[in-house]
Amino acid sequence: MSYKKISNITILLLAAGESSRLGEPKQLLNFDGKMLLQHFIDISINSLAESVILILGAYGQTIQNKLDAQKIHVVHNLNWKDGLSSSISVGLNCALELNPQTEAVVLVLCDQPYLTTAILNEIINKHINSDKPIVNCQYSYTNGPPTLFHKRMFSHLRDLESSHGAKSVVSKFIQEVASIEFPNGHIDIDTRTDYTNFIFNYVDS
Repeated sequence: MSYKKISNITILLLAAGESSRLGEPKQLLNFDGKMLLQHFIDISINSLAESVILILGAYGQTIQNKLDAQKIHVVHNLNWKDGLSSSISVGLNCALELNPQTEAVVLVLCDQPYLTTAILNEIINKHINSDKPIVNCQYSYTNGPPTLFHKRMFSHLRDLESSHGAKSVVSKFIQEVASIEFPNGHIDIDTRTDYTNFIFNYVDS
């Protein structure tokens, strides 16, 4: 399904990690007849966001060679070992270089297999309708990614130094946060057991 794009909103697909707990690149895992990372690319392309940027790092060229990435922009984070914050910075800088008028970015961790285009669109629409500069997802008694950040938050994203992503920015501006429901958002893939359990439950669902 295609949608009318909302200009100046970019999805940042954060996929630079080495999947150390899994023992192989999670980006290349099979999911529903395609690579897991291709799933995230496809749902992002079909969303309301005007553009999509994929940030690769470990195994970067190997992964890119296996993708259909013609409709997105791919950038390699040479400092991926510095953690998630470095990929956020690389992605944000790339978004602003490609489009200085970027109004908001949506940070997507590429290990939440139940993420859909509909959820991404709900995040974007929530931002527009609530006028909140941060929109994240509610699941399993907590809030987390994917998370949208308006440009008012860009300087704070650039200041991140830890490997824990943008959670500290959300905590700092908690009164500026709106949320949507993502019931299966707590399911991610970090280990072989996570993957096995997900495939078993997904096939049987």
